Amino acid sequence: MSACSEQTGLQARLHHHMVHLVAEALRSWPSWTDVAVEVVVARCRGALRPDLRAKHSASGVVVWGDASVTAPFADANAAGAAAEPLRAKAAEAREAVKAAKYAGALPATTHMFTPLVWEAFGRIGPATSRWLRDSLGGPDRSGVRATLLRRVSVALWRSHARSVSVGYSRCFGISVVGDNSVAGGPLGAVDFSGRVGE
Repeated sequence: MSACSEQTGLQARLHHHMVHLVAEALRSWPSWTDVAVEVVVARCRGALRPDLRAKHSASGVVVWGDASVTAPFADANAAGAAAEPLRAKAAEAREAVKAAKYAGALPATTHMFTPLVWEAFGRIGPATSRWLRDSLGGPDRSGVRATLLRRVSVALWRSHARSVSVGYSRCFGISVVGDNSVAGGPLGAVDFSGRVGE
């Protein structure tokens, strides 16, 4: 579905929703301040736009994050998923790409980058999992972390349902044929002959 141009808007909404869920979780805890979404990082050859920036109040470290959803069944990831089905290989690969993209672009030594990568069916990349555990960790934060993970998971599955619905509705030209006006009689047949055949 990621190759379908009709799904682009849905994918963008899912991405933005996930970023705001992470920002909301960070804002709910005093350890994080100056939480901002989509802040530009200027660099010598253009600019990068990470999805999230937050400052850890105790250490003063500014964390930059960039979110993504990847599919383990895409052609590029299928072999790795087949070889190690219990490992989030697709998320791990996307995390590496994001880390390389932002390496060297962040200012000073008090700044760090973290990828925020989920696979399409909910598994989390290892770097993402570590960062969420550390930033929203501890016994008093486990509820916030669990709520965030649940909300992202629900957003992913709702997005899948919408994608399937939109995809099927584009495949069939539905028209009603027959007499629909007879009270108590048949409402007519539905013609499902569409663009993809019978």
